[in-house]
Amino acid sequence: MEDAQLLSRAIGGDRAAFATLYDRHAAGVFGYALRIVRDRSAAEDVVQETFVGLLGGRKYDSGRPFTSWLLAIARNASIDLLRRRKTRREVGAEEEMLSRSSRPGTDPDARDLVETAMARIPEEFREAVWLCDAMGLSYEEASQVMGCETGTVGSRVARGRKLLREQFARAGHEV
Repeated sequence: MEDAQLLSRAIGGDRAAFATLYDRHAAGVFGYALRIVRDRSAAEDVVQETFVGLLGGRKYDSGRPFTSWLLAIARNASIDLLRRRKTRREVGAEEEMLSRSSRPGTDPDARDLVETAMARIPEEFREAVWLCDAMGLSYEEASQVMGCETGTVGSRVARGRKLLREQFARAGHEV
């Protein structure tokens, strides 16, 4: 069943349809939110907010890819969470430790190298690279999430990859 149909059924109270949507998209929403909020617990909150928001009657435009629409909701929820956190001045090393420990099965040195390089490039390039390379979205889908033109996404991905290669070269690693 298509995501739009599942959403319609979920809004109508079909728990199985909601569970199917959640199973299909929760991991992607979590990964995307984690890259923005950099805290596992906060990313889980964003996932919950995103999916609860679906039942709240958010209007889905069937002309838009469902995944990009859903990630746009997650992006907004992530940004709202960061704004709330900033006003409460919540920051800390504990969040960094949680973020680093949230990805088992990867080489810690490689993970640290990628995280360091990603942190050093501007946000608009980091987001474009993350959406297209890590999340697998097309430029068109990423443009809908980011709220910019498709060509802008392509330019940002290309520039982001170049900046990452430069970061890796500075660290003495070839890509």
